[in-house]
Amino acid sequence: MRPRWLLVLLALATSPGAAADLTGTELRWLEAGWPVIEYAKTQQLPLDIIVPPASKAGDAPLATGYDKGRCLLVLSMRGNPDAETTLERIGPALLHAVVEAMFAHELGHCWRYVHGVWHALPAGFHDAPDAAEDAAFVAERRSMRETRREEGYADLVGLSWTQAHHPEQYAQVHAWLEGYRADQPLAGAHHDTRVWIRLARDPRAFGSAATPFEQAEGVWREGLLSGD
Repeated sequence: MRPRWLLVLLALATSPGAAADLTGTELRWLEAGWPVIEYAKTQQLPLDIIVPPASKAGDAPLATGYDKGRCLLVLSMRGNPDAETTLERIGPALLHAVVEAMFAHELGHCWRYVHGVWHALPAGFHDAPDAAEDAAFVAERRSMRETRREEGYADLVGLSWTQAHHPEQYAQVHAWLEGYRADQPLAGAHHDTRVWIRLARDPRAFGSAATPFEQAEGVWREGLLSGD
């Protein structure tokens, strides 16, 4: 049985009647990631679920957007072959643990956004001046660096969630994420989070803070100190 809250959110986020017409792929994703959605409620994160009627080329099946202070968990799965093939590549034994980590990753983005620290460095951290003269190049490199840092933090939130909720599968989920992030167009690309994933190989790196957001913070700072 689908959670009632899910039906209400989808009814508000899509056209009338769409909540009753979720595809099997959408249901698989949502049911696997539902514990993370429930956790968002306990943390009072302003999260809405959006199911667009169609996806565009290059859309990730699961992503986060923002609108008027609220986080939008966007499931771009209709007409998107990656939505099903991603699940198939995970494999049944790891499906719930990995999909929960992916939802927790998006929750990490939401947490940073609602706390007003999106693309911000922690106190005491500063970027070195960029010596390049081309303004467009400098702006692109800064954007890449800021995105990579946010992705690194979110990956750590996903791993921290795994450590707390699926500790017996932590090594497998970590290996899956390590492999997923291994294919980068160049070092330091937008999703090159390998420095943080390496630091989290041992789940004890997360310590005993109360939330996965706080647990991720310490490892994230360590990655920043290493030159991210």
